[in-house]
Amino acid sequence: MTRITELASETDAPVKRQHLISQVLLAQFATPIRQTAGLHVRPHDLRNPQRLCKARTPRGVGWIEDFVPYASASIEQVWKQVEQHLPEVFASVAAGTALNEPDTVSLLRDVLALHWVRSQHYRDLHKVIFRAFYQERLRRFLDEDQVLLQLAVWERTGLLVSGREGLTLHAERVLAPMADAYESGALFRVRIEASFAKARSLLASHAVQILLPEQGEILIGDNPALTVRRDGLRLSYNMALGDAHSVVLPIGPSYVLSTGPQPEYLRLRAAEVDELNTLQICAARRYVYTRPGSALRPFITRQCREQRPSNERLTSAK
Repeated sequence: MTRITELASETDAPVKRQHLISQVLLAQFATPIRQTAGLHVRPHDLRNPQRLCKARTPRGVGWIEDFVPYASASIEQVWKQVEQHLPEVFASVAAGTALNEPDTVSLLRDVLALHWVRSQHYRDLHKVIFRAFYQERLRRFLDEDQVLLQLAVWERTGLLVSGREGLTLHAERVLAPMADAYESGALFRVRIEASFAKARSLLASHAVQILLPEQGEILIGDNPALTVRRDGLRLSYNMALGDAHSVVLPIGPSYVLSTGPQPEYLRLRAAEVDELNTLQICAARRYVYTRPGSALRPFITRQCREQRPSNERLTSAK
């Protein structure tokens, strides 16, 4: 609540269109569609996989309006501290020197943390956790902490309330500031900032790997940074960072960023490329993106038919 109060004085204009996928990251998948048209990516609508979507600039896709509705200007500045360095980072990846540069490795970890936290998956998790917390706190007020609630009501009003309906009313009043902060988006604003810092801290000790397809290419979904865990033949995704075996993020048609046991560039077999692309499709909320001339469209259409909404090999951790 202290941080919310600090942010309440923010006077900078709010940022309406907030990119969940950094534009500079999307640009790694972009190519010219005409000589004068500039760089574009091809969206693929997973709800309508047969429809050929119009190619868009990186600025025109990968965003949600008012994703962080409260104090959005300052949180965009937090993201910018990482994003402003990414062109040089991606150039080092392509040159094969990234893992020899400590500052670059640190930024690669940060881009994993950024896209893991700045995601629809994280926002949905925030909603689930808050609602569960609110209901549990309300229950405690009415059960084991009932005497404390009665004392608080007595001190404030001079009334001794014993009926459950009256106690519920006063418990909701006590919880109202937090509920209001949730409804306004202020609570999400401070939690996403704190979670980004925590994710950076958790990933700081992890080695970084760069995965390169031996053949084929990588696509990117609208929920691109994924925690993954393999147990036998079962590959799960979207579990907590501490429960994952690795975190993966496509950073171009020819590169996937991953945490791993040791820093190295690794080759991906064709089956592994297909598995990573399938993972992006399964985790995406609506869109995946490729370069305009990509040959992946039949693969995407087939995976939409076979893998969504559920499959036996790839499962979302609950």
